[in-house]
Amino acid sequence: MPQAVVATLRERVAEGVRRSPIVAVVRHRDRAEAARQARAFIAGGLELVEVTFTVPDAPGLLRELIAERLGSGGPPFLGMGTVTTPERARAALAAGAEFVVTPNVDAEVAALVREAGVFLVVGALTPSELVAADGLGADLIKVYPLPPVGGPRYLEVVRQPLGDLAPMVAAGGLDLEEIPAYRAAGAVAFNFGAPLLGATPAESAGRIARALALARGGR
Repeated sequence: MPQAVVATLRERVAEGVRRSPIVAVVRHRDRAEAARQARAFIAGGLELVEVTFTVPDAPGLLRELIAERLGSGGPPFLGMGTVTTPERARAALAAGAEFVVTPNVDAEVAALVREAGVFLVVGALTPSELVAADGLGADLIKVYPLPPVGGPRYLEVVRQPLGDLAPMVAAGGLDLEEIPAYRAAGAVAFNFGAPLLGATPAESAGRIARALALARGGR
């Protein structure tokens, strides 16, 4: 009997993105509120939750969330964002990050993450940055920040000559109802934080469900 093939972490995260094309971003200066937001995202059924380094003791919060998760692996997949330096990359990997998100293109950060076998999302905006991010082995390219430079139209135009690069994530302050326009422009996933959260758990669950439906191509 042939031996079963075990998917790598990167493959499992990639499958999570395909099933649940929303990357939920936890970005808050109050650690307790950041933890509440992360748990709301997880409770809502999102498969990728990103704790950014703007959160106090972000690696510690990531460890807590991993410890609370049932089973030894995702989903949900728990990662770290705002990984701008090699020092942050090492801290994220030491904390157990299953994916790493950068807002910038940094060759050393990318090399550390790829060597660890962790899913890599590289932030880029200009054509030169997008090509550089792809060359560093990004699994996804986070096109950021899109709204200030033209939103879906910018993504559509830049993808015309660069559509053969790694799949692209729309990011940078999107509105939930803009998801279909970004999807039509070529985005395969979408970065959201505060727009997914409501005044009550039920409202947050409703917003998350709406975002997922739009991201998957529904209405």
